[in-house]
Parts: sequence; structure tokens; C-alpha cells
Amino acid sequence: MADGAMAEPAQGDNGVWKILVVDDEPAIHQVTKLALRNLSVLGRPSQLINALSAKDAREQLAKHPDIAVVLLDVVMETENAGLEFIKHIREQAANPLIRIILRTGQPGQAPERQVMVDYDINDYKEKTELTAAKLFTTVMSSIRTFGHLQTMQGCQRALEVLGHLNRELFAADSGAALAAALVAQLGRLELFSAVACWTDAESENPACAMGTPGSPEQQRTVLQWALATPATLMTQDSLYAAALTLPGAQPLALCMAASQPLSEADCQLLAMWLQSAALVLANRPAHT
Repeated sequence: MADGAMAEPAQGDNGVWKILVVDDEPAIHQVTKLALRNLSVLGRPSQLINALSAKDAREQLAKHPDIAVVLLDVVMETENAGLEFIKHIREQAANPLIRIILRTGQPGQAPERQVMVDYDINDYKEKTELTAAKLFTTVMSSIRTFGHLQTMQGCQRALEVLGHLNRELFAADSGAALAAALVAQLGRLELFSAVACWTDAESENPACAMGTPGSPEQQRTVLQWALATPATLMTQDSLYAAALTLPGAQPLALCMAASQPLSEADCQLLAMWLQSAALVLANRPAHT
């Protein structure tokens, strides 16, 4: 093991969720260990693997390619060491599954929106806002997503769409651009014959559409159901709807039509996409 790299006792590679903590402050490792000490997801315990530099982190990733989540600092041996490690994970290691949570004590060093657009990360947190309880729930949610992605590894289109979700939604600089990005992503899932997105739920006309999902009356019915329970998938026969909320803005309403009712596996894929999109939108700045 490289100098500065530490690992909790292994409990069997197939029996634990591995979490790589990358930070040059030993105190952060101790706080993280305390916050996640009882973390168990889907009946499997978690195992912390610690690295005090990006160099150590690369070595740990090579030893443990099945790492589920990375908690990553930006500034370590260099000002951009953390960002360079992200590129290593996604490009050199070619790993689209690992969930990357960027933690920074210097938000001005790596502005949130720019990082989310330029780098393939899954969440961005300032260390001051990430309480023990929030860290626990954030990591648990990320592990669940990792587990689902592992199950769907054979579904290449799903991995490609989910892999670009954060970057595309953060890059959208207006409501219309965001609606277009959501419609395009749903189209690439290859589940629907028609998709439409409303930025104003009271409007008869969607902000962006690919085909026409159902009659106006059918659309209004499922959209009203969706708006009543945001981020929950609503269905009526082969028509599906969901509402996604933005900070300080009206909900985005989605309506999708399939040629026939979706299979259970396709419904799980759609639900995962919906959950992932909801998390990204919750982290977008209120003014966009």
C-alpha cells in the first residue's frame, strides 16, 4: 500500500459496498468514518478505503475497481488534483459506474455549475453544508444508484444516457434549453414513441416535444396527477407522466407515450432516470 493510503479491514469483495475517501486532511477521514460507521445498504455493509492524495487514490482504484462511491476533495497535492482524478476515473479507467461526490472546502476554487458541466460527477457539496446526517443519506442514495447501474450493465443505452445526465442538465441555461435536454434524454432511452415537456404546466403547448403523447385530455389528466406528487412516475395504460421541481421555479412537467405498457425492467430504468434527474435539478442554481 502506498504511503498515506489506508483501508478498513476487508470483509470480502462481493459482500461490501466500497467507498473511497480522498482528502489530504486526516480529520476529514475521521469525521467521514464516524458519519458512515453503521452504513448498510440492501443488507450489505460498507467499507471505507482512504487516500490522502490523488496519487494514492489512483492506486486504490486500481486495486479496487468495484468501488461504488468516491468522496473527493478538489485541492490536495495540487489545486486541481481532485478534478484530474475525475478524468482518470472516467477516461483512463473508463469507469462510468462509480458515483463521484465532490466535496470542497473552497467553493470558489471549483465553482459548482462549471464543475458539473465540465466534469462527469454525480454530486457537489461544500464541506460546511455536508452534515453527518446529509453525508449518510447522500452516500446511501449513491450506493443504491451504483447497485442499479451494476444490474443494468448490459443495457448500454441506459448507461450512456445516465452518464451524460448531469452534464447536459447543468449546461442548459434556460427553461427552454432544459426542456429540450430532458426530451432528448428520454428519447435516447428508446422507451417512448412521443415525449413532451412543459415549463408552464398551465399552458396547452409544451416547451419542447418529440411527437404528441396522447390527446390533450389524456395529457392533462396524467400531468395533474404528476404535479400533485413531484418526482413520482404516474401512468395510465401506455401514457406516463412526471413532474420535476427546480429551486425557485415552476415544476417541469413531462408526458411520455409508449407503443405498449412498459415492462417492469423498463419501468425501473425510467424510475432511475427520474430520480437522477430530480437530484440534478435540485442542485441547479435558482436563477437558471
